[in-house]
Amino acid sequence: MLLLLTITLADAKKPKVVPLPVNDWGHEVGMKADCFYPADFEKLQDGDRKMARQRALEEMKKQWSAQREDDVQMEERVIDDIETVLLGRPVLIETIAKSNLDQCRAFMKGGGLDAWKGWLVPLSAKLTAGECMSPLVDTMFDYLEITTSWYRSVTVCSGDRVRISATVSDKYRISDKGEWITVAGTGEKATGADLPCNIEGCNVGMLVGRFTGDDGIVTTFGIGAANEFRAPSNGQLSWTINDTTYYDNRYFKSATIEDRVAITVEPAQ
Repeated sequence: MLLLLTITLADAKKPKVVPLPVNDWGHEVGMKADCFYPADFEKLQDGDRKMARQRALEEMKKQWSAQREDDVQMEERVIDDIETVLLGRPVLIETIAKSNLDQCRAFMKGGGLDAWKGWLVPLSAKLTAGECMSPLVDTMFDYLEITTSWYRSVTVCSGDRVRISATVSDKYRISDKGEWITVAGTGEKATGADLPCNIEGCNVGMLVGRFTGDDGIVTTFGIGAANEFRAPSNGQLSWTINDTTYYDNRYFKSATIEDRVAITVEPAQ
């Protein structure tokens, strides 16, 4: 009898273990508010797994956008970017939901919101690292701005072949008393270190291009009337006049008609 009483009293002193929620909101001891506990995705059938992913994304968005009244609020732009990425790659929701739970737990147990934001803000960029979302598929038309340096960044993807062409009848000059030239330049080889492009094939005053890869590697090349470029990586393509100063550049003007170089950027055939 004494042994039975001792065991009964010992059992009464044990704290009750409350099971954690699954695919629902709940909290643990020491947490000031609820977090969303995602499902065990690997144990679900395909249809249920997809529905669990959708619910996890919806519930995370509610909390991030301050709909839970728990002192959590993230930037709307950040939320939109992450949602766009995850809708296109729903399988990633599973790992993100689990990581988000860890962030929520830490915050609800007294941690700072900045730590959570520090994880969330760069998330979309990390999830799409190395991917190119905007291959060049359409033709772009523009006018050449001769009074400024590199401009008009165009996103291209690794392997994209791009043809850049310009009108050759429009004239401009690159100094107050300089000769009137076209996008072919003055004919003088570009050798100055300050020039945007000083490699073989680049002349002073000509239309030149620059490719800045996501890997940080920069490539410059001559364009003139036309040239083709194959992107070695994902990156940005821009162009300018091969000059060191731009404030004194002027288009040729006859009466009320002023020349303007038209630029065409298109996928190469």
